[in-house]
Amino acid sequence: MSDAVKSYPAVIPPVIQYHKIDKPGQGTLVRGGFTPPRRFARQMTFLKERGFVFYTASGLIEYFIEHDRFPENGIAVTFDDGWQDNYTKAFPVLQALGLVATVYVVPSCLGERSTKAVAEGENVREHLSRKQVLEMSEAGVEFGSHSLNHRLLNELPYQEIVLEVEEAKRQIEELTQKECKTFAYPAGHYNKQAQQIIAGAGHLAAFSTTYGPVDTLDLYALNRIEILRRDRFRFQFARKVEALQ
Repeated sequence: MSDAVKSYPAVIPPVIQYHKIDKPGQGTLVRGGFTPPRRFARQMTFLKERGFVFYTASGLIEYFIEHDRFPENGIAVTFDDGWQDNYTKAFPVLQALGLVATVYVVPSCLGERSTKAVAEGENVREHLSRKQVLEMSEAGVEFGSHSLNHRLLNELPYQEIVLEVEEAKRQIEELTQKECKTFAYPAGHYNKQAQQIIAGAGHLAAFSTTYGPVDTLDLYALNRIEILRRDRFRFQFARKVEALQ
């Protein structure tokens, strides 16, 4: 294993993951990734009241790289796929509470209604527009890469992984005029080849969902705590995040 993808002693990354900040529509078959807006607001308020300190994903990783540990009470809130409800429903909450977060976008979907990042059989959904990305970026929300087309990198040949990784990074940086420092694997799936390409492209770290190692901490296979629709009660959410302090 190269130095770029070396492992560290086991520690729980203080990172939580959301997808859609919305209520599932009629006929929606897969509902786990939906968090109702009011619940999201309550959860963010809970974290702030509990004394968590909010970082962008890259800020959290940069702290770890410098100090060999995560910051005390630090937490990163991340969103996968770049749905438009991240702007209409989540962004106002983040602004009202003065919080930062990281959104992992699929550049080919920006400004589009798409099925690329939804579960099989689900209806199209609207992604963030480029104008919304810029507004959020200017307000301190960080944008990371979720690949160019939301393809499962562990199923692709080398050159297609390179395209998914390098072109996505280029487009995000061209849009935001900021460095795209971290990556989130589509559906959390990865392999060593993908890790090495992502590291080689200049990303500081890459996030899985729950498929990364638990006996070590690998900066290019970081697990996140998924916040799901079934986490409807405060005690359920508290139980998930209390281990991070």
